[in-house]
Amino acid sequence: MKNPKSNYIGEARKIRRTRLIVRSIIAGAVILVVFFAIFFTYILNLKKDIDSEFPSSDSSSTTLAPSEESTAPSSDTSSETEPASTTSETTPPETETTPDPSGTEETGDTTASEGETTSSDPEVTSETTVNLLPDDWSDKPTVLFPQKYPLQTVTHSERDQAYSSLKHSVKKYIEDNSDARIGFYYINLNTNEAFGYNEAQPFVVGSAVYLPLTMLMYDDVLAGTRSMDIAIPFQRSGLPESTYTKLSEVPEGKQFYMWQLAYMVLCDGDSAAMNMLINGEEAQASLLERMTQMSSCIDYTAVQNYVDYAGVQQSGKHRSSAYDLATFAEKLYWRYMSYPEVYQNMINALGSTDRNCGITRQIPASATVLHRPGRNTDFHSESDVAIILATEPVVVCVTVEAETPEKAQEIQAALGALVYNFINYCHA
Repeated sequence: MKNPKSNYIGEARKIRRTRLIVRSIIAGAVILVVFFAIFFTYILNLKKDIDSEFPSSDSSSTTLAPSEESTAPSSDTSSETEPASTTSETTPPETETTPDPSGTEETGDTTASEGETTSSDPEVTSETTVNLLPDDWSDKPTVLFPQKYPLQTVTHSERDQAYSSLKHSVKKYIEDNSDARIGFYYINLNTNEAFGYNEAQPFVVGSAVYLPLTMLMYDDVLAGTRSMDIAIPFQRSGLPESTYTKLSEVPEGKQFYMWQLAYMVLCDGDSAAMNMLINGEEAQASLLERMTQMSSCIDYTAVQNYVDYAGVQQSGKHRSSAYDLATFAEKLYWRYMSYPEVYQNMINALGSTDRNCGITRQIPASATVLHRPGRNTDFHSESDVAIILATEPVVVCVTVEAETPEKAQEIQAALGALVYNFINYCHA
């Protein structure tokens, strides 16, 4: 017979264990409820703090009164002037474009647009918002070189004859236009053909000189000593009145990346953008010295003496030549072939330049043309240097002094067409 006392103790222990489990479950549930209540209260308080710190608003950028947005009238005149940081001896007074340009330039679309303005409050009309951050330029077209060029279809003998005819035609055309002073240089980047006529004569080349100066900046990018991703604010107060620019409509303090300024310099010949890139006399002098070392047929920093198209003796600094400009373009071509990721922005800008002027006017749109024209109306000077990527890659530079810009550009277009027709003939 079992001990009654043992049965009683076992039942008591079982009841106590059951009660302990029930109490633990109840306690856990209470703790869980309290935890969720605390968490919910925390979330509500956090939402209130966020709402108070960041109230709903349509305005997220700097606000300026309309009077603060107004810009000075654009001084888009027709002559390029030399920067105050350089001096020259000229007859008449010299006004050509220099690396720190304060002159005017001729072609191109504006590449800097005024920031969009939106009303921050439907009831408030006296203030508008201005976006001073750099604009998104991802929609700019990318210019690529042809993957390959067609084979020559004429014999070597036939090409030699055609090449001789080209040289004769260029010489005759220039001599027939004796009322103009013309410099010409041609380089074939496939065959090493090269010849010129008056290619070493000094000319005021305007913003065509921006091509080598900008290329030197990208040489620094390749060397790791410069970044073109730095944003620079536009300051109208430091802009000379006679400086050519498409920036006159942008608000004060509008930021541009250096690569955007370089694009504007090469595509539009924008002197104000060039001033922003070359900040200071020391930086300007350094670039000019390096440019002279790169090609020194004509020393850009030295005084040049010559007779202009009208028979007037001229003397002054900041002249270049058809040979030098063509050499700079040739160097850019080979730099891009070796380091396309570094120089692509330059190629894009040159490929977007207006083709209704200079050498490119009579070249079909099917040919890729990269060119940088330059103008100085005081010296009746028109210059253009182009890399033409047709059936063969070639460089052509034509510098002209003539009575009118129309006459000068007619000469440039005719000489460009002679070269294009010769190349086309070799691949007919």
